[in-house]
Amino acid sequence: MTVPDDCHEQQFLKNANAHLQALIQAIPDMVYFKDVHGRYGMVNRAMETVSGIAAGRLAGMTSEDHLPPDAAARCRESDRIALEGNRPVQTEEYIDIPGGTRRHFDIVKSPIRDAAGDLLGLVAVCRDITERKNIEDALRRSEKFNRDILESVDEAFIVIDRDFRIISANKAYLDQVKRPLREVIGKACFAVSHGSTASCHEQGEPCAVLETFATGEPRTALHTHRDREQDPVYVEIKSYPLKDGEGRTVAAIEIINNISEKKRLEEQLRHAQKMEAVGQLAGGIAHDFNNILTAIIGYGSLLKSGLAPDDPLRHDAVQILDAAERAANLTRGLLTFSRKQPICPAAVNVNEIIGNTERLLRRVIGEDVEIRFQPTCGELAVMADVSHFEQVLMNLATNAKDAMPNGGRITISTASVHLGPGFIRTYGYGKQGDYARITVADTGAGMDSRTKLKIFEPFFTTKARGKGTGLGLSIVYGIVKQHSGFIVCDSLPGAGTRFDIYLPLVQGRAAPPLSPGVIAPGGGTETILLVEDDAAVRKLIRNILERNGYGVIDAGDGEEAVERFRENSDRVQLLLLDFIMPKKNGNEVIAAIGQIRPGLPAIFLSGYTADYVARYNTSPYRAAFLAKPVSPPQLLRKVRDVLDESRA
Repeated sequence: MTVPDDCHEQQFLKNANAHLQALIQAIPDMVYFKDVHGRYGMVNRAMETVSGIAAGRLAGMTSEDHLPPDAAARCRESDRIALEGNRPVQTEEYIDIPGGTRRHFDIVKSPIRDAAGDLLGLVAVCRDITERKNIEDALRRSEKFNRDILESVDEAFIVIDRDFRIISANKAYLDQVKRPLREVIGKACFAVSHGSTASCHEQGEPCAVLETFATGEPRTALHTHRDREQDPVYVEIKSYPLKDGEGRTVAAIEIINNISEKKRLEEQLRHAQKMEAVGQLAGGIAHDFNNILTAIIGYGSLLKSGLAPDDPLRHDAVQILDAAERAANLTRGLLTFSRKQPICPAAVNVNEIIGNTERLLRRVIGEDVEIRFQPTCGELAVMADVSHFEQVLMNLATNAKDAMPNGGRITISTASVHLGPGFIRTYGYGKQGDYARITVADTGAGMDSRTKLKIFEPFFTTKARGKGTGLGLSIVYGIVKQHSGFIVCDSLPGAGTRFDIYLPLVQGRAAPPLSPGVIAPGGGTETILLVEDDAAVRKLIRNILERNGYGVIDAGDGEEAVERFRENSDRVQLLLLDFIMPKKNGNEVIAAIGQIRPGLPAIFLSGYTADYVARYNTSPYRAAFLAKPVSPPQLLRKVRDVLDESRA
């Protein structure tokens, strides 16, 4: 018996429908049908499990019947979009379940039409993606946490691909290069960091990133970057590889540590050490040179005193003495720079000293340069040596005049300021407190940054050969340091130069400066023990003393001095000796002679300064001091004064 074809078709459809029903029920994702009014039709077991409502009860219900209002509204809206469209619609929706739990679903909704094309409703497949969403949220939180860490550190970092393009950068890097993120991402690292069109290694500079790409290992290098204004930024580069799953280096993390401040402090330390070394050298040179000048000045003075006023040779003697005096000023400048020249500080009014010096400056500077003095109101009292302070003003003004060959303006102003942590951070030195600021500014040619770094170095000059000693500003530096002050220079080519000097303010009113008395020479008949290891100086001083009536017993070193004194202890009435000598120094000579005859008056005649001699004079026996180079009148006056005081 043959079964009709339509029966086979019905049986096939029946079996297919059963298979489809079984398949829908077996799917772990939720599946449901809705009519055009949003009422549920068939639902699978997964839908029953998640909703907690049996399929029989769900049939005929709407989303509003079993979902919270906000979730129902979202579901109704996505239903509308699916029903009005002709293609599947995918959405992500969430449901807040009582108890604080939120479930997330990935939903695909498709419209259903009959054979005639009429809309019947929609079918939806919903997958619970709560765990995936939780993982994504955790990852985002972790990424934000890591990003917050990287953004909070003060070290700059960038991520660079193998084409040297920046693919990520933190805030510290953006602040360093002074650019927004949009001007950095996708740009070549050398273009942003160096302002260059060629890579670092193409310019001969070590590239840590290149080595990391080549070796797959971390690398370190020192670089000079440029900010947006093309100012140098000194950095230490550390490069670390970023590898894929197969171990290939696909990018590099470049950590950039700005060491500009460290470099600046190192440079200041090197400069200070260099200045100290040069100062020690300058002090030694000045000491030896003072012995030579003592002989030149002494013999020149003797020569001059033996010539008649109309003798033609007298002019030559005057020229010798003038040249020797200029040389003596040079050695005093060296000692000032090395801070071995003694100062006699007193409380003085800065405005008053500048006002008195201004008149002299106008005569020295000339009429083609205008001088303006702009003092602050009130008194600025500082502890200063007036002569040294005047020398600072004179040197700065003279230097300014040389920078304005065609005329210009020098402005000297004063102010009371407080130096705080900002000043110390900016310049790397200083001490907090109240200061008098003395500013000397000119409208001259100015200086570039390289020249500005060297201006306080002795013997450095930008003037033509023979036009300057190179000591003017180094002497200023030494004097300011001796006064516990600070000096700052600000200059740009074509924009003039400004020097700011900071001297500590003191309490109380300033006293007017004292004028030195006139020194008159004198002679005598006493016997003097002269101890000097320089034969020329010893011979000169003996000559001067004997010409003025004194008896002289001389010795060439410390041991000989003690021996000569033992032989003539009853005759010697004054000890005149150098401080630094072979065999026994002046300190040891005075101690030895003091044990034989306590209270014998003594004078140290030295190329070193009084404070240096006093510092190293450990003998209980005190001595007067006379600095070399010394003229015959100065020597005779000092000898006479000490002898007279010993009898008083």
